[in-house]
Amino acid sequence: MSFVKASEIKEGSELRGFSPLDELIGGLRGESSYLMFGDLAELAMYFYVVEAASSGPVLYVNATDYYSERKIIDQDLIGFIAKSKGLEFSSIAKNITEVSVHSPQRLLEARRHFKEGYRLYVYHGLDSFISSPEETNSAFHAMLKASVASGAPLIALTKGEGEPESTSLVRSLSNYIISLRRSQGGVEVEVLKPFRSKKTFEVGWMGRLTRSFRERFEEYLKALDEELLPLLRGDDREAYEELKRLWSSETASMSALDVATVYDAMVFMALIKVYSEVLKLKKEAERKKE
Repeated sequence: MSFVKASEIKEGSELRGFSPLDELIGGLRGESSYLMFGDLAELAMYFYVVEAASSGPVLYVNATDYYSERKIIDQDLIGFIAKSKGLEFSSIAKNITEVSVHSPQRLLEARRHFKEGYRLYVYHGLDSFISSPEETNSAFHAMLKASVASGAPLIALTKGEGEPESTSLVRSLSNYIISLRRSQGGVEVEVLKPFRSKKTFEVGWMGRLTRSFRERFEEYLKALDEELLPLLRGDDREAYEELKRLWSSETASMSALDVATVYDAMVFMALIKVYSEVLKLKKEAERKKE
């Protein structure tokens, strides 16, 4: 394995997106790597993803154990952040290349996607395969080389909320190690490397971005009532009201689904309802035949 020398890591252009962290360290520098952890690390990452994708391509690598804690990219949150910045979700989504890996072997195979030319590189789930340090080191190093060659920052996130259990190689190659945690009324940012600094920032938008599934569902349902319902007539209106009763009674089931957005869960549940009704009609038809 070859290594990136410290002399090769130069300061490049800055990427700003998550204001509390930007204020403390001045944004993410091109060709630098950022190891982040804490309960708000993922939220910060999505802000940078949206900002980077608004002006160029983003490589998002999702390393997550299929059999334990599987994570998927939060399209709802990306859409919300994009909207808050006056951007279209479609223009952001088309610039994000997602590579999902669910085993150490697939992590090695995924390295062929770690190419140059991206505005931002994200390695989500750095500790997913901590029992396979060679694969983890190899993948991180491949992404780091691509980011340095592209003059772009690399964000690596651990899956836990505590001090990262990443390998010593990853820690040594990371230019910054940062903790991002929720505090009362704001965000606590602590830089552990290359210097020590800690500050709490008050922000008023935290609650809107860290909403539960039920809160998002109720928001979407309200939007459908205001924008779609007035356009429906007759049987279509009655069918919509029936679906609303179904969705409202199945929020717990929908929140447990491993799908990309709340709307996906609603569509999936609606399809189950429709097919359930079809089965009832088929059984009734069979009884009448007999």
